[in-house]
Formats: sequence, C-alpha cells, structure tokens
Amino acid sequence: MERPLSFLLVALFVSALILQIPQAFPASSGGSLQLTGEVLGWDAVNITWTQVNGTRAYLVYRSESFENLLADENLIAVVNWSKYPEYHRGWSYLPNETVEYNGSIWVALKLTNSPPGGEGWKRVGPVIPVNYYSDSSLEGNKTYYYAVIPLFENNKKGKPSNSLKVRTPPEPYRIVVYYISWGVYARKFYVSDIPYENVTHVLYAFLRPLENGTVTWADPWADPSNLEALGEFKKHYPAVKVLVSVGGWTLSKYFSDIAADPAKREEFANSVLRIIRRYGFDGVDVDWEYPGGGGMKSNHVRPDDGKNFVLLMKKLREVLDNAGKEDHKHYLITAAVSPNPEIAGRVNWSDAMKYIDFINVMAYDFIGLWSNCTGHNAPLYKNPTSPVPGSVDEAVRWYTSRIPPEKVVLGLPFYGRSFANVPLVNHGLFQPYNGTPDGTWGSAAETHGVMDYWDIADRVDSGTYQEFWDNYSLVPWAYSEKLGIFITYDDPRSVRIKTEYAINNTLGGVMVWEITADRKPGTAQHPLLEAILDALEEKPPAWIPDEYSLGSKAPQQFTVEEPKIGPVPASTSPPQRSTCGPSVLVLITILAAAFRKR
Repeated sequence: MERPLSFLLVALFVSALILQIPQAFPASSGGSLQLTGEVLGWDAVNITWTQVNGTRAYLVYRSESFENLLADENLIAVVNWSKYPEYHRGWSYLPNETVEYNGSIWVALKLTNSPPGGEGWKRVGPVIPVNYYSDSSLEGNKTYYYAVIPLFENNKKGKPSNSLKVRTPPEPYRIVVYYISWGVYARKFYVSDIPYENVTHVLYAFLRPLENGTVTWADPWADPSNLEALGEFKKHYPAVKVLVSVGGWTLSKYFSDIAADPAKREEFANSVLRIIRRYGFDGVDVDWEYPGGGGMKSNHVRPDDGKNFVLLMKKLREVLDNAGKEDHKHYLITAAVSPNPEIAGRVNWSDAMKYIDFINVMAYDFIGLWSNCTGHNAPLYKNPTSPVPGSVDEAVRWYTSRIPPEKVVLGLPFYGRSFANVPLVNHGLFQPYNGTPDGTWGSAAETHGVMDYWDIADRVDSGTYQEFWDNYSLVPWAYSEKLGIFITYDDPRSVRIKTEYAINNTLGGVMVWEITADRKPGTAQHPLLEAILDALEEKPPAWIPDEYSLGSKAPQQFTVEEPKIGPVPASTSPPQRSTCGPSVLVLITILAAAFRKR
C-alpha cells in the first residue's frame, strides 16, 4: 500500500509553501526557541518548535501582518497540554492507555472506567507541554505570521521565537464523498479502500438519532470498527475532513421531536461532539429527510419543522464552536438537502447558513418506483418532452438565489435506477413500466432495481443493453430490447459535464452518493471519481488545488455543454404525456429506496 509514502511526498511538497523569516524580537530571559512548520491543507498549518526546559506552557501568536505580532490580541493559544489525550469521564480504558488528568500523566494498570488516582491507575509524572500546534481555523490563499513565547513559573515569559511566514493554498473545490457503513458487508469496500488522496471530505453514513436526542450507532457491529479505522486514516490524511452523517432516509424519524425541544437539541449536539472528539473527526453532517415531511411515512412531522431545523443548527454551532475553542479547531456543520423547492422552501436558508458551513444538494432521485413512467434519475436540464418535473439546474438555481453559491455543493449519483417491462418506444425513455428488476446487491423487492455504476457499465459492455444520450438533459440511459429493461444513470461523460457546470456556476464543489458504487469489487478503479478529477484538472492530493479553487470561475474557453435543440433521440417520437407522470409534484425527488438507508 503506497498511501503513507504518497502522504510523505505531499507533505514535502506543501512544506515548500512555508517561508521562514528570522526577525528580531525584544530579548528576555529563557532558552532559544526555533519555530518551523508545514501546510496541512488550505485551512490548516502545523507549527513546531524546539523544547525549552522548565516551560509550563507556550504562548502562540498569529497575525495577518508582522507589525505588532506579539500584541495581546494576536495570542491564539496557550499550549499547556501534553501529547496524551485528556481523560474523559465514563470512558473505559484498557491496560497501558495513557491520559492527561489534573496536570499529571496517568497510565491505566487494568481495564477501568474510574478516574485516575484510584488503584487502577499509575501516575507517570507532571504534564510537559507539547512543542507543536495545529491551527485549523485559517482562510485559503492568505498570508499569516506566527511566533511562540515560552512561559515559565510565575508567568515569566521567555525569549520569543523567530517569526514564521505562511502562505496558505487557495481553498479547493470540495470533493465530498459519502462512505456507507454497510460497505463492509457484501461490497467488501472497507475504510482502507477510500481513495483519500482524491477527496476533500469523507462523510460516514449513518448514525442514528434517538428520540431523546442522543446520537448513537445505527449498526452496533460495523460502526465502532469503521469509525476507529476512519480515525486512524484521519491521522495519515489530516487535510481530509471526516464527518459523521446523522439520519438519512431510514433514520430521520425523530428529528422533528429533537429539533422542537431545547433539551433534546442540547443532547443531540453534545452527543455528536462526544463522538467526533473521540475519533478526532472534523464535524457533523445532518441528513434530516425532511423537515415538514416528504420522507418515510413513519417519520414524525410538525408544522414548525423548518423553524426548528434552524434552531437545531444554531445549537449545534454553539456547542461545536465552544468545543472548538478548547480543541483549537473549527468544527464543520453540513446538511444534506432536497432538490425539491417545495420541501427546501420550508427552511429559511438565510438564517440556517449562519450556522452551516455548506449544504450538499441531493440532486438525484427525480425518478423512481413511485413514478408512473421511466425518466432520468438526475437530468442536468429538463427535457421539454419529459413528463417528469425538475432538474439539477433548477435545484441549483433555487438554492443559489438564496445563499452564496460557494456554500452549495452539487450531489452526483454513482448509482442508477432500473425499470422492468418497458415497451420498445423511444428506446424506453419516458415510457410506462411494470415493476423493477433485481438490483446490484439484492432482489427487486430489496433494492427496487437500484444498480451500482460499475454494474451498469458491465451490462452495457456485454452488448445486452444499448446506451443512448439525451442532448437536452445531458445524461445517458440504457435499454435492453431483449429484456425490456430501462436504466437511468450517470457515466463519466455526464459526471464531467456536471462538474464543469459546478465550476462555471462557482459552486462549492461536488458531492458523491456514494463512493463504493464507483468501484467494481476486486479492482481499485473509480471511473466516475476520475471524471471529477479530470474536469477539475486535479491531481492528487485533492486538497491542494492545481487549477481551480473555490470561488474561481473557469476561463472562457472552458465551456459546459448546453441543451441542444431537436427531438431526443432524433429518430423517435416523444411519448404522450397522458401515459405516465406522477400526479403530485411533491412525490418527485423526495423518495428513495430503503436499501440505500436514505
């Protein structure tokens, strides 16, 4: 496995972005302290200094200019913690686990959940402050200056270090991927298989919110081991943001109850914090499907869900920001949101985005087993002959008219939907159907015909299916005359077009549901993810932008295909609208197959 080596090479590369400039500071008592550092990512810098004997803490200063660097207002951290984690009350500790507690270092002598000081612990010695600090609250493409002063007993300051000048890279377009907890079963796609060098954010789907607000495992077997493994990979790829995603299609039952109750909102936020702190993660993704209804029929719903959603985000931000001050980092809050304006309109997004870092628009599931006819799962533009309302473009424009486009991340499906008993008219497009075939990972009754992209590509390559292209919607579909099966999906061409669309509309990046569906079992190929990287002209690591950064627009010669005028396909006639199409708009874009746990 070459990833640790590649990470070291990346670290060497990005360290070139650091420029050390020795500066003269007023001399004071204490030993010599030399400051060095490296860029971890667009928003994070790790600085390291030589240890000074007898120091009880280090004062870390940061400023956007060298003038008055050591002014009190530029003090960003007092480093008085050790290299060991703090003791957490109620946690169980294994023999030889070491913690910091009340100014001392303790090692567990046996399995114990009692606090240090009892017979289950041995005191190693006093806390010796670490000689490093990770600053993860920066902005991209900006210059910062750092300096460090040792602090001795009686608050006596030592001699300041040299100054360190840092220029951060631009913030990259986000490449956000969901990793599903159940990937470890039939798919045999493990945490170690995530292509970390090619993504900026990994969202772990899903954790379960309980009625009292507590967030816990959805899968008590897979979740703990998956999260433990994610925490270890996070150490190797510190620039990749790792978040836990709470909710999803099948686990949104109690969001309404939680959001409506101040005590439950508090418990929700604190239990999320406990989890992300334990594993060293970067934040939380809230996947409430959906405030005000439109999800599973068993979900609890209130008229004030939209307002309460904002209150839940506010409480999350309050708790995570307070923790961030202690943990010396900015914790992210993201939300997975509907492409349906009727559902999305229940939330005041101007208010919500005061607390949310960015949203992931689930711009897919415009068609499904709830529909009366076939169509496109995620059309970029609406085909004028389509009886199915909605498109990716319409959803994006709805959100970007309300919030800054760089806070909107465009969701891309790495799966497709299939329909059975489709007549040989218009190559199956916009036609009635009867049932769904088996999906990639189960029977029709379990999967409702949902297929991974690699599976669809194999079926097309076999010759059983013929592939077609919609010049309006800019997406493909496949149809088998022999089997009467229609499949709607995205391929590398349409994924590249949508990524270019995101760039040209200065969106905040793209999101993938979900990363396991792109890789054929037994291989390491990710053709759809490669299409994203190709459109971005991005080479690993994805967190250091090569060509396009967040908020930048592609040059004029970089164009996105627009819908072409003419029938689709040209040799066939469009279907009659009376033969199919859902009777109620709200049904479109809000339902998803239960096997996806959405």
